[in-house]
Amino acid sequence: MEKLQWRTLRCDNSGPNCPEIAERDNQVFLRSSKRPERVAVLDAAEFDTLKQKIRDGEL
Repeated sequence: MEKLQWRTLRCDNSGPNCPEIAERDNQVFLRSSKRPERVAVLDAAEFDTLKQKIRDGEL
């Protein structure tokens, strides 16, 4: 299996717990830099919905 290329998303704080994201095919992988062993997997549409809910202040 191909190794994922993780990148850190921008955070409002500069603490050690920032979200990280990796993408492959139609999947988006999310994890916390504090707990990298726990990974959430979303498809692209689910990730778009998540981003919109965050922007709208719903989450």
